[in-house]
Amino acid sequence: MTTDQASNQNESLESRVKHLRTVEKLSIRQIAKALGMGKERVSRIISGQELVKVPKQTVVAPYERLIEEWYQEHPYLQAQQVYARLKPYGYTGSYVRLVLHTRKYRRKSKKPVFHELTFLPGEEAQVDWALWRIPAGMMYGFVFILAWSRHVYVRFYPRCTMEFFLDGHIQAFREIGGVPRKGRYDNLTSVVIKRTPELKLNAQFMDFCRHYSFGVHPCTVRRPNEKGRVERVIRDLKDFLRVTPCETLAELNKHVSLWRQERNNRIHRTTKRPPSDMLKEEKLIALPQIHYQPRRSVLVTVGKTGFVSFETNRYSVPFSGPTLELMAYPDHIELHDKGKKIATHKRNFLRSQKIENPLHRERLLSITPNFKYQRIYQLMGSMDLSVRQFLAAAEQDGQEPVAVAYELFKLIKQVSKGMLLSAVREANQGGICRVKHLVHILNLPHKTQDNPVYPQNQRLLDITYEGRDLSEYDKLK
Repeated sequence: MTTDQASNQNESLESRVKHLRTVEKLSIRQIAKALGMGKERVSRIISGQELVKVPKQTVVAPYERLIEEWYQEHPYLQAQQVYARLKPYGYTGSYVRLVLHTRKYRRKSKKPVFHELTFLPGEEAQVDWALWRIPAGMMYGFVFILAWSRHVYVRFYPRCTMEFFLDGHIQAFREIGGVPRKGRYDNLTSVVIKRTPELKLNAQFMDFCRHYSFGVHPCTVRRPNEKGRVERVIRDLKDFLRVTPCETLAELNKHVSLWRQERNNRIHRTTKRPPSDMLKEEKLIALPQIHYQPRRSVLVTVGKTGFVSFETNRYSVPFSGPTLELMAYPDHIELHDKGKKIATHKRNFLRSQKIENPLHRERLLSITPNFKYQRIYQLMGSMDLSVRQFLAAAEQDGQEPVAVAYELFKLIKQVSKGMLLSAVREANQGGICRVKHLVHILNLPHKTQDNPVYPQNQRLLDITYEGRDLSEYDKLK
């Protein structure tokens, strides 16, 4: 800006102030607000105490147009880069002065300002997941907050799949005693399948929403302010957990429950009221008489040994062969055959576990053609822990465990039980799961070698004889 331009600008400002005062009859406060000025300066201009001041020509002024063009082309230029560009043009000022001068341009590169959203009672809830790792593994916190009252519900789960997502909603609805009119979500796969070319929502979650007369509002991409309330809760929750060590999921939920109760009963900094009190004024939709069943359905195939695989674990069923429908609930699983429930197990969240109902084994043995071999498998498994480990390793290796058990059974006919168990333990230590290696460890004789013959009458083994001197035979000559 040149000196003449600055002078004209100040004169224009003074005339505008006096016009608003004398013609428009505005107050000093109104003039200051309209022109973005301080009230004291407006008063000085009106009283004539502040005259038109012509700013001094600065060392940066001759390069103003050039600097402005550079920032129009590259908005994120740093002051140091501008300083280096000006040196060839004869700039003799300091770097500090240039930093102060270019601040007005660099401020334009800041992130856009978001306006806080306002909500009506019962209008909306904001939902998201909060991840937190404990010694037992990664846990997933379902975070739910009513946008108007700021009432918070939090519960951690071992998974973030659909059944836990639905259960979190159901438990939150039960606690607040109703249903808000809509929920605001990020791009969660449990809610949004895809956005382009058109928005597609999860069919099961839509069925859940229809059951509770509950609307869905997916957030705009890269607009975190749209669910700022739940984001703030997650940030505060993690701050709390950093100073609250938890070893198990039950312990984690216990501490979190106490934390959110204290938060709901504390006066909120914005509303100046506790969320627990404002909850009573929320205008919620009444709960249905029957709650939605939080479950996830997957198809599983039954193996030859009567087990199905789910989340790396194996669950038993009373027969083998067909494909079944597995219903995964938060605390248990059900197996259905053509709509009929045939098995129920408590859900296991560890990895590579074998969950078996003994009645399923008995049922499977009773209808299996090779009942004899299944029975041998059962007996060999009950012999010792080392044998069960050997059979499990053989199964992991791709061998049929029933056939391996039968081969072990045949070895007992050749060696003692103690020798077999000793060889099996040695094989387990060496990571061996083949019967032919057990034969080598036992150093059994060839099958072609005749076994010693023992008399049926054990008293024959007690017969003794008297040795004779061979010299007596020489006398016979």
